[in-house]
Amino acid sequence: MFKNFLLYAKVARVQTLVMSILPCLLSYVYKQNDITNIKAFVLVTTSIVLYHLSANTISEYRDCIKGVDDPNSPGTKYRLITGIVPKQHILYLGLASFAIATICGISAVCISSPILLTPGIAGAGLAFCYSECPLGLKYKGLGEVAVFLGYGVLLGFSTMYSLTGTCSIKDILVFIPGALLIVCVLLANNIRDYYFDKGHTTTLTTIIGIKKSYILLYLLANCGYLMYGLLVYRDVLPKTVYNVFFTYPILISSYKYRRHPKMINIFGLLFVLIELIVITICYIK
Repeated sequence: MFKNFLLYAKVARVQTLVMSILPCLLSYVYKQNDITNIKAFVLVTTSIVLYHLSANTISEYRDCIKGVDDPNSPGTKYRLITGIVPKQHILYLGLASFAIATICGISAVCISSPILLTPGIAGAGLAFCYSECPLGLKYKGLGEVAVFLGYGVLLGFSTMYSLTGTCSIKDILVFIPGALLIVCVLLANNIRDYYFDKGHTTTLTTIIGIKKSYILLYLLANCGYLMYGLLVYRDVLPKTVYNVFFTYPILISSYKYRRHPKMINIFGLLFVLIELIVITICYIK
């Protein structure tokens, strides 16, 4: 039973859910002195994490059905194409996650404000259309754009507003650096899969080429650091957030792994470390 649970979790890539959980936690500690509706925040957070899970599982199912994956795909071990778990089970998991996420989102609107309905619908649309018809954003080279909008704007607004009943541009800017790093994780993944994807699907990397993808990858990562510096300079974040620059050597070291699958893990580690640093500093403040 537990072994089966682990297999499903690995296929659904549940480890990536930390990219939803940490920004939501950042909202809580950033606004810990202004909280007015913790119940709405919990519902919104649950909805965001479940939409992420739904996007993961439906994306895995669609990759398998569309022939994007095959036994020679990079990182095949826990891909659905191997038959490690039944395809329909993963689809059902994705649809169930989407349904529960929607119920949580509607509940948050009911106990908070109809204003949450707009980002909620947009977030649900991004989660569903990331790999599903009619848009299938990831198959049109728009995966990175969808991820940035979801984590940089929609997540920030939804969590902040559910907590306090207000949300300013400055509040949303707090989430932009982290969103840029999440985009870097996806972009690093697409760079890894570039030579395989060229003959199977369309990603941003297959559109602009691998050299420009590397340039974009390091440009986005450096922009994330720069934005943290600007947010501290403008007193949006406390000065101790400058500590995130101690992680910069990790970014530099990733360059020597640029042709190795480990590069994805490095950018994932970079995101987690930076988010934890910012969360800890905001909590202490």
